[in-house]
Amino acid sequence: MKLIAIAIIACILLIGFTDLAMGCECECQPCGPGGKPCDKCPERDQLCQRLIQNIRSLQSDVRKCVCGEPQWMI
Repeated sequence: MKLIAIAIIACILLIGFTDLAMGCECECQPCGPGGKPCDKCPERDQLCQRLIQNIRSLQSDVRKCVCGEPQWMI
């Protein structure tokens, strides 16, 4: 399960960096992982903590609902 969490984080980072590398013909400045934080977004530390918590919650749900593990094992 840890491998799945690492893979999800890696995919999120790769997608973010790919979008920045593609560029565009507009005068917009990139924001997000490679640029300045986007408007109305939390600080990066808070965002990372929230994403990690979401992944842990998803992992717990998969173990409980898909794999059928009892709550005491999770």
